[in-house]
Amino acid sequence: MKRPENRRQDPQGWYGEETLDVQAVHGMAPAASIVYVGAPNNYQDLDAALNHVVDRHLASIVTNSYGFPTEFLPFGFIKPYEDTILQGAVEGIGIYFSSGDNSDESLSVGYVTADWPASSPYVTAVGGTSLGVAQDNGRAIETGWGTYTSSLNPSTGAWSTPSWLYGAGGGVSRLFAEPSYQSGVVPSSVFMAQGRTGRALPDIAAFGDPNTGYLIGQTQTFPDGTVKYSEFRIGGTSLSSPIMAGIMALADQAKGSPHGFANPVFYAHAAAFYDVRHMSGAVVRVNYVNSVDASKGLQYRLRTFDQGLSLKTTAGWDDITGLGTPTSSFIGALSH
Repeated sequence: MKRPENRRQDPQGWYGEETLDVQAVHGMAPAASIVYVGAPNNYQDLDAALNHVVDRHLASIVTNSYGFPTEFLPFGFIKPYEDTILQGAVEGIGIYFSSGDNSDESLSVGYVTADWPASSPYVTAVGGTSLGVAQDNGRAIETGWGTYTSSLNPSTGAWSTPSWLYGAGGGVSRLFAEPSYQSGVVPSSVFMAQGRTGRALPDIAAFGDPNTGYLIGQTQTFPDGTVKYSEFRIGGTSLSSPIMAGIMALADQAKGSPHGFANPVFYAHAAAFYDVRHMSGAVVRVNYVNSVDASKGLQYRLRTFDQGLSLKTTAGWDDITGLGTPTSSFIGALSH
């Protein structure tokens, strides 16, 4: 672990994300060596943290579970990031970014936009899916992650009018042109819907829906002041990116060398991905009212599957899941 120097914010503020990143990677690739690098504050110094990893080549795979909900950022802010990202790609480092958790961002910033740095053509943007696993550990369901939510009124037994909650990000960049590895892959309908051509995202996906999410454990401070270990479910494309990084660690181990910037390889091996399709459905979550235990009662929340904003899960490449999710043949396909 590399501890942040001159920290200006409480490092415990993002403890859930930090725990998720490390445990998700380890869950996929138990033999991989994991280095955690933290920035001294939110956003402003994250470029320095990424540069610290790339400049010293601390890892061959870097997963980043953060992003900006717009590309309208100062050039002087974007360029150092992009310089570091390009350096990483040239030096054989695979850099993975979450595609975002607010679909097309229209409800958060007022217009349709892709997240950045996920939109950079030299990173792998990882979208999210809703995943159900069967008793035999096979895929029971998998569809794009996009969620509307509704609450049950215990007095009347009626559900409230559904409202938008969250979902995987994607779209078409306003900053970057379409890279050669995407040529002929992204449907023209995606560009038409977005009103422009350019770098499209995500590239690939992994499960991310918090309602079908990942169990993590950590020691934390509870509302009553006690400090103890607990386990809970978490998700978002903040889960999808480290899951994919862990899978790529397995692919690197199988190949015997790093894949580095792998987007051209992914698009050349599209058959190694499961083509995620749209499906309707929902799940009912039972939550603690006090977020700790059942002493204050329970809440019931209906959470839908694959109901995004303007982004759609379709056959082939789409702007929620990209090429899709890795199949059982994925590691073998990339290793030859």
